[in-house]
Amino acid sequence: MKKIISRYFNKSFQPSFLVFFRISVGAVLMVHFLSVWKDFDLLYGRDSIIPVEIHNAFYNYDVFSYHNIEIFLSSYVKNPSQIFKFAYVLLLLFIIIGFFSRISALILLFMQVSFVKTASLFFYGADFFSSMSLFYIIIFPSSHYFSVQRKFLPKTLIDFPISSLSISKRMIQVHLCIAYFFSGFDKILGFNWWNGESVWKSLNLPNFTHFIHIPAFINQNFNFVYITAGWMIIAVEILYPVFININKTRKIWLTITILMHIGIIISFNLFFFSAIMIVWNLTSYYFNYYDHEKTFTKNTPSLSTNIINS
Repeated sequence: MKKIISRYFNKSFQPSFLVFFRISVGAVLMVHFLSVWKDFDLLYGRDSIIPVEIHNAFYNYDVFSYHNIEIFLSSYVKNPSQIFKFAYVLLLLFIIIGFFSRISALILLFMQVSFVKTASLFFYGADFFSSMSLFYIIIFPSSHYFSVQRKFLPKTLIDFPISSLSISKRMIQVHLCIAYFFSGFDKILGFNWWNGESVWKSLNLPNFTHFIHIPAFINQNFNFVYITAGWMIIAVEILYPVFININKTRKIWLTITILMHIGIIISFNLFFFSAIMIVWNLTSYYFNYYDHEKTFTKNTPSLSTNIINS
């Protein structure tokens, strides 16, 4: 058992998955934040459409809240929300280009949690995975490869051991497997996913904007489609840790999982949640498996070409 665990965590990987993860997470969070730029004050500010007191009735968070940050900044500037927003975007830009991305991610994590937790009625899965993504950028050697900091300020980088690549890769893989398994396990405990009720509800809720209104194509004679879809989602999630880690089934399970998230975008318009999940999937099980890379060592000059199998 010790040999298996040691072999699992000591497998060598190329750093391209870290580069992809850093840039993609930064880009998704940038688009996500810019999409609410105009409505930021209405969602999170002092003049929010839902007062802070109502949010606090459901989830009281007063440790490092945006409300407190706004009050503090208002003592020095006239428009504190603009300062906050521009700082947020600037730090995301630093992450994307790799300029002190770990420090930037640390500051961003506090900023992101401050407004997400303040407006507890608005947050959902995308916000949780955004926080976790920033946390991983902090602890991974994310500025060490394909970064401005590496190019112009190499002496400011902390020297990580080569094994940190393997540990980083395995950490996000294990995290993803646990997340999918318990998501599927939670669905199978109830009956709403067995009988298709959850799928039907999701597709018919009036507060969702759909790219394609699927129920318009399904009449009462084809209700089995909802039941089938529910069981397929359960199967994809609960069996994810098994089939994604088998060489022969990894590609098909990765494809099915990504298609499931594309389906969520089309059906529910949950673009940012699906986007961040697709980034996690590609980071974990595409790079170093299907992008034709060589194993990375300290003597490897650049990102290169050959398959690594686990």
